[in-house]
Amino acid sequence: MKKLLLLLGTVLMLCSCSSGEESASGETVSLTLVSFEESRELTEQVNLFNETHEGYRIEIQIYGQDDADRDDRIEKLQREIAAGSGPDLVNYGSHYASNYCLGHYTENLLDYLPEDWQSVYFSNILESFFMDGGLYAIPVGFSLSTFAGRQDMVGNRERWSIQEMIQVYTEREEDIILYPGETKEDVFWRIFSHNMEYFIDWEKGRCSFDSGEFRDILEFSNTFPDMLRITEDYSPKTLFAEGKTLLYPISVSGIYDICRAGRILATDEIAYVGFPVGGGYGTVIQPSSLVLAIGAASEYKDMSWEFIAQFLAPGYQAEKLNRCLPLRRDVLEHMLEEAGNMDYAVDADGNETPVVKSEILFEGEESIEIYYMEEKEKEQLLRLIDTASLNDAIDYTLYYALQEEAQSYFAGDKTLEEAVDVIQRRASLYVAERM
Repeated sequence: MKKLLLLLGTVLMLCSCSSGEESASGETVSLTLVSFEESRELTEQVNLFNETHEGYRIEIQIYGQDDADRDDRIEKLQREIAAGSGPDLVNYGSHYASNYCLGHYTENLLDYLPEDWQSVYFSNILESFFMDGGLYAIPVGFSLSTFAGRQDMVGNRERWSIQEMIQVYTEREEDIILYPGETKEDVFWRIFSHNMEYFIDWEKGRCSFDSGEFRDILEFSNTFPDMLRITEDYSPKTLFAEGKTLLYPISVSGIYDICRAGRILATDEIAYVGFPVGGGYGTVIQPSSLVLAIGAASEYKDMSWEFIAQFLAPGYQAEKLNRCLPLRRDVLEHMLEEAGNMDYAVDADGNETPVVKSEILFEGEESIEIYYMEEKEKEQLLRLIDTASLNDAIDYTLYYALQEEAQSYFAGDKTLEEAVDVIQRRASLYVAERM
């Protein structure tokens, strides 16, 4: 497909293609954007596109205002595209799942990215969204989830298996908990949901929930209480600071989030061990609330890409992203450079006061204020990003089905082997049906 470099207004649009599609003289071409949820950010960019592209107009159609569940709406979209119609653009939204792109109902966006995309963007982040070797939907930004802990408690490691995690937990001191909020269901959710994709091969229609690793996750989760017993003096902040918890669950959706672990655990020696998986690093990648694609049946694919390219422009990535990290490496590195500076506010009398750039909040307790990032924290964030490879864009329909069976095991209604057998059969059928 022939591509030309495009300038959109005064903003350099890396990964943009000029359109060979021209609107009929005197007529406005209407492009349809299907979204599975409403989004202020999406609407703003649609308005910008409509203002800057004479002869073209994008109209948003929300797929989610009826009683149909998400799977039904996805199947409806796929049927429309297979029939040769369907939208020009799709926003899968915050509940995007990797298997939505099975069957190539959307365009391979690698054909539109610049040749040097692997240096422009965090290539491993985009590669985690690959399906059949292509990029059929692109997140506007991303966040990370991981487990952090003190090195003197979990070791100086960057990854671990479920067996290693169980061993460290078993060998801990008696009064140390796994983390505040440890119940059967919460432990299962944190460990399993964040690496659920590890057990599924969507492209081959197979899954491995009958593996020893999955059995260990179920069995380990079942060792925790059904419900929390919290007293009036319960303080997660104190538990973390005094080393009474083995792990700190951390979500990094802004650059200052990386500062939380060291300040909360009260140590400079932090190990980002991640979630226990069989291979690779355990930090998982979560897509932003905007995950965009081009419909395979669209007649205006180049023009549709121009719209997506707005979200990848340096200006948008630096200033408009909502609770997520930028895909562009240069934008994030610039953010980190500025974050290392201490900023001051000056009052009418000329007095300088340090500016709080972020806060760590605990309900009913004094917050922890962050004024700048240390060099070590910047390095930790880049290391977490560059080593992440596991996509957390899970299919929640499947997850809830498996959670139901796990709960029957936790309640004692099924043995471990019975629960594993049912989970494997239900998951195998579901995954095979989506090939």
